[in-house]
Amino acid sequence: MEIEGAIITNLQEALKEDRKCLTQHSSFPDKEEIFRLSQESFAHTVQVCSDYREVSRILLSPNSDINLLTQIKRITYSEFMHWGKLLFYFNSQHPSTNVHPSPIPVDYLFEIYTGTLTNIIVHWVRSDDRISTSALREIMGYAQTHSPVELIYSTNFDEQADPDQPSHHFNS
Repeated sequence: MEIEGAIITNLQEALKEDRKCLTQHSSFPDKEEIFRLSQESFAHTVQVCSDYREVSRILLSPNSDINLLTQIKRITYSEFMHWGKLLFYFNSQHPSTNVHPSPIPVDYLFEIYTGTLTNIIVHWVRSDDRISTSALREIMGYAQTHSPVELIYSTNFDEQADPDQPSHHFNS
């Protein structure tokens, strides 16, 4: 419980620190800007995940108590509530943003968004794959700027030697 507490505390601080780079924008960012911002906005968060990777691998294993994962999702969701509107809320003063209202309720949108990013990090922590933290931020950037269908269409599944082992184009 003490280790889980340290992970959560450090993750909360990292998320707050990462939020700082997002508060500098006064207009609705496009996909390229969101992707660029992901390189900065996840730096501290991913570093904390890297620092606790080995112990988190045990604490987040499929046979463990889901308490840590539940706490991570809760703080991620809470943090997204702080800055999600900052990045994605349509501002009528910027008509060039060309945003259309979504039929998805905001709480579902937050669940989709934060769930995707949390799942990517949890997969990375559990995986033996040794991709770098910068490559992980790049994957997170792509995941938040492209739909799952776009990502599937842009993936060459024939390149994978073993269908049970994902191949990464982000190795560094």
